[in-house]
Amino acid sequence: FYGPFGDIADLAACEQQFKNAYLMGCAGAWSLHPGQIDIAKRVFSPEPAEVKFALRILEAMPTGAGVVMLDGKMQDDATWKQAKVIVDLAKQVAAKDPEMAKAYGL
Repeated sequence: FYGPFGDIADLAACEQQFKNAYLMGCAGAWSLHPGQIDIAKRVFSPEPAEVKFALRILEAMPTGAGVVMLDGKMQDDATWKQAKVIVDLAKQVAAKDPEMAKAYGL
């Protein structure tokens, strides 16, 4: 997790810092102010379309073995592993956020 962003009045800079933290591999960030919570949710939560596609991969390859074509693109064990990470994260988000659960179709 990324540490808190101290300038609670500068939400644009907060979002940029959170995006940088996400790109460095952080899974979330501490928030010092309620205005930072929505930013953290937006930055660290997978996009609904990404989750829905990941679910399609997992459905098409239940065991993660083999190769399938989805929307004209090959999906294999490597993309299955990525899809699993995305769906697992989405499930964690959905467990705490009913709106995101609905958006994810979970």
